[in-house]
Amino acid sequence: MKATNLNIFYQLGSQLRYFIQEAHIGQEWDELFMFSHYAKEWLAAFIQETAEYGDSLVDSRASAQGLLNHVNTIFSLPQSDWKRPITPDEYIGLSNGQDEFEKNFEREHRNIDVFTVTPKGIYNTRLLMDRPEMQFPESLRPILPIQTLYDLKQAGRCLVFDIPTACAFHTCRATESLMLEYHGLLSGGPWNFKKRDWKIYIEQLTVQNAPLKITQRLGEIKSLDRNAYIHPDVNVSIEEAQVLYSLCLAVNFYMAEEMVTLKP
Repeated sequence: MKATNLNIFYQLGSQLRYFIQEAHIGQEWDELFMFSHYAKEWLAAFIQETAEYGDSLVDSRASAQGLLNHVNTIFSLPQSDWKRPITPDEYIGLSNGQDEFEKNFEREHRNIDVFTVTPKGIYNTRLLMDRPEMQFPESLRPILPIQTLYDLKQAGRCLVFDIPTACAFHTCRATESLMLEYHGLLSGGPWNFKKRDWKIYIEQLTVQNAPLKITQRLGEIKSLDRNAYIHPDVNVSIEEAQVLYSLCLAVNFYMAEEMVTLKP
C-alpha cells in the first residue's frame, strides 16, 4: 500500500504550465531559469513518486522524463550560453513536450486508484495505520509485546479501510497476546496449559489475582463480542468494529499499566 501524494501532481501541472507560458521565441534562456528550476523539481518528483506504478503510467513517465532531459540539457550548458535567445525548434520542443505529457497523463491517470480515507470516530487515521501504540501513554509503550503491536497495526488498518470483521479478529488477537504476556509476569513463567482460549486465560488471570477491572472487562468482551467474531457465519459492522476496538484498547491499557509494575 502506498499513499499517493496528490500535491505532486498538482504542483507539476501548475509549474509546468507556468514555465511554458512564460517562454517565447527570441527570449533569453536565463530569463526562464527560475521557472525552469521549479518545473524540473516537480518533474523529478513526479517520476520518483510514480516509480512503483508499473504499467499504469508508462507513457506519462516517459514523456515527463523526456521533457526533464530536454530542459536539463539546455541548462547544463555554460552560463554564458544562457544569454542566447530561444530558437523556434527549442520552443517547439518544450511546447510539444508539455502537450505530449498532458495527453498521456490524461489518458493514463485513470489507471491510478486514489481513495479517500474517511474518519473513524475520534481516531487519527494515520496513527491507526502506522503507530497504534501512540494511543497508549509513553510510559506503557515499551511493555507492549511485538505480537500485540503487529495485530494492533493490522486492526487499525482494517478499521481505516473499512474491513470491520478483520479488524475485530486482529483486535482480539492483540488482546490475547497481551493477556499471555501479562499472565507470564503474574505467574513468573510461560503459559504451560494445553488449552489456549479466552476462557482459561481469564480463569488463570483470576487465579493470579489480576484486578477485577481487567478480568471482568475481558469476560464481557469474551461473552458479548469475541466468541461471535471467530465464527465464519458472523460479519461485523464498521460500528461494531469501532466499539470492540475501543473496548479492547481500554482493557489493554489496564493490563499494560499492571505489567509495568510487575516488570523486573
